[in-house]
Amino acid sequence: MKTKACKLFDEQPFREQRKKPPSHRTTPEERQTGRKRQDKAVAKLSRADGGKGGAKVTSVKIRISGKRSETMAMRSRPGTFEWRYGRKKQDVLFHAGSHLATLWERAGIALASSADFMRGTSSGYATEISDGRVAAIDKLDGFIKDMGRVPASRLIDYCVGGLTTAQIAMKHGAKEREMAPVLHHDLRACAQHFKFLGGNRR
Repeated sequence: MKTKACKLFDEQPFREQRKKPPSHRTTPEERQTGRKRQDKAVAKLSRADGGKGGAKVTSVKIRISGKRSETMAMRSRPGTFEWRYGRKKQDVLFHAGSHLATLWERAGIALASSADFMRGTSSGYATEISDGRVAAIDKLDGFIKDMGRVPASRLIDYCVGGLTTAQIAMKHGAKEREMAPVLHHDLRACAQHFKFLGGNRR
């Protein structure tokens, strides 16, 4: 029976352990260069389509990982969902509203108004649609049943339709300063429904 010979420690070739590259830290000069580049991007976007419908272009810091964030140019109208919740610190309410808008896009809904969706979807869609659209529509149905038709309609106008607080207040016969806290409460309930926040909203 043959035995496999084992190499002694001295016979094994020495391999130098590879050193990890040092982590790069942004220098003040690089930050300054980035700010100048961002200012140019904001100015270019403003010349291209900024200002339409009263929209303004602002620099927004967006977190792309646990430790990294990037500054990007965002165009939004004062009084809209993006203007109030997306310009500075994007908290859980911004992510909940953005999730609602994403679901709306996945559902492939292109209706004249949010009220059309509230009346039902049985006659507004083709007979054969993808599983992704079916899942998104089911989630929207659950969202409307949990929130109620009126709050859901307000949030769809706010987060999806891009209406301002004043425009939504006019639709519901209220004043802008009265509608702002109502939309904030609706967004909080939306965040709890989609599990962005814990607790019972009732």
